[in-house]
Amino acid sequence: MFQLTADLDSQPACLHMSGALTIYEVRDAHAALLDVLLRQPPRDWQLDLAGLEEVDSAGVQLLLAVQRHQQRANVGLSLCNPAESVIELFQLLRLQSLYPAVVAS
Repeated sequence: MFQLTADLDSQPACLHMSGALTIYEVRDAHAALLDVLLRQPPRDWQLDLAGLEEVDSAGVQLLLAVQRHQQRANVGLSLCNPAESVIELFQLLRLQSLYPAVVAS
């Protein structure tokens, strides 16, 4: 089950993701992310992936959509604390240029 908690006091603001981010949870995750991102003024965000136990290509697509949303608003998005499985998936999908800090971890 996907869970999202926001830390609005940190710089940049941080969204802590936990559980699974797979095809089964993407719909709920999308709604939770939109709820937070659209209720806040445009700002830089950091997505903390430490609590994610499983991610599949649908989850990666959601992360890419969030990144696109942030780019359109001219604000930043970074990812931190990925599990080894997340790093491997990003490498497999050749996303090093989009998330170099994640793959370099």
